[in-house]
Amino acid sequence: MPASAVHRVSTLAAGIGLTLSAAVSFATPASAAAITCKESGGELYVTATSAPVRTAYYETGRVVDTVHRGDRLNFTMSCKNSKGNLWYLVDKTYGVNKGWIYSGNAARI
Repeated sequence: MPASAVHRVSTLAAGIGLTLSAAVSFATPASAAAITCKESGGELYVTATSAPVRTAYYETGRVVDTVHRGDRLNFTMSCKNSKGNLWYLVDKTYGVNKGWIYSGNAARI
């Protein structure tokens, strides 16, 4: 993985309070290139009955909060993970713990 990509991943992880360890194994360069993130902001509303807010933009991320249909969320970044799933980084604007929500559970306002 190029040094610039490692730096971006480290910066992103630090920004959401995660620590990368030396034991982390990175995906092959072809799949690593599939991860795309962009800093953009906006608001979402939750469309699912309930949805987890996670520490990472994968379903394996630890759940830090749960939101419910109709809740409003503010997001500051969006990422498409290596599986092609779009996730939003939500902040505490509306009282939700900072973390990632899957786009299938929310819609942009």
